[in-house]
Amino acid sequence: MLIRDMGFVSHCEHHMMPFYGKAHIAYTPVERVVGLSKLARLVDIFGHRLQTQEHLTAQLAAAVDEVLKPRGVAVMVEAEHTCMSARGIRKEGSRTFTTRFTGNFRDNPAEQARFMSMIQSQSR
Repeated sequence: MLIRDMGFVSHCEHHMMPFYGKAHIAYTPVERVVGLSKLARLVDIFGHRLQTQEHLTAQLAAAVDEVLKPRGVAVMVEAEHTCMSARGIRKEGSRTFTTRFTGNFRDNPAEQARFMSMIQSQSR
């Protein structure tokens, strides 16, 4: 199960400036599955908090892992930080990527590669 390209806007706890981008979440169900909109809502809930991108990524993975108890969870968050694009070094368009893998995604490099391949496919 994979949902990719879920947009979000959050605020960095370091600079109090927005960062925005897309979250991609995959999980390998055991018994429980969740409606697709629930994962999008999870991105919105955690995205509205004052935090770092690393914390957002970890929170998404932990929530899916805790509630659904799947074989594994994979999360990638890609974002542009306005502290980089609108002030300071002014590198507009630069993106930061963070990942978190649990279970079969953490233990099996082939599953990680499959996840990465699916979120980077050209069918966008």
